Amino acid sequence: MLIAVLVIFSLAVAGLQLWTFWRAKQAQGQPAPDTRSVEGTAADDARRVYYFFGVYCGPCRAMTPVVDQLRSSHRNLIKIDVAETLPLARAFGIAATPSLVLVENGKIAQVKIGAMSEKKLVALLEGA
Repeated sequence: MLIAVLVIFSLAVAGLQLWTFWRAKQAQGQPAPDTRSVEGTAADDARRVYYFFGVYCGPCRAMTPVVDQLRSSHRNLIKIDVAETLPLARAFGIAATPSLVLVENGKIAQVKIGAMSEKKLVALLEGA
């Protein structure tokens, strides 16, 4: 009985993860929502990366210091707390944190779900 419950739970978690990744993939190529309220100096940049995080998210707490450090040298990195800007997170289709959304020329180019290394984040920011 316990094994059956564990199997069902595991399948449910796997299904939720697949749905999250599918939803992120569907967003690629779509026009980006209006983000003028959070962009600041990055509003004129053709390439912007939005970092969606949650205060109580463990991977977010590990990644946020790296993001904060990179923001000093990359104005196109925009940090967004999903609890404070829930309508914007919903407009982007954010279903998990941390999520990084690359917007190029007004369209969603990539959606990355989960924590990422500093090296990969810099590559995403610079287009390398």
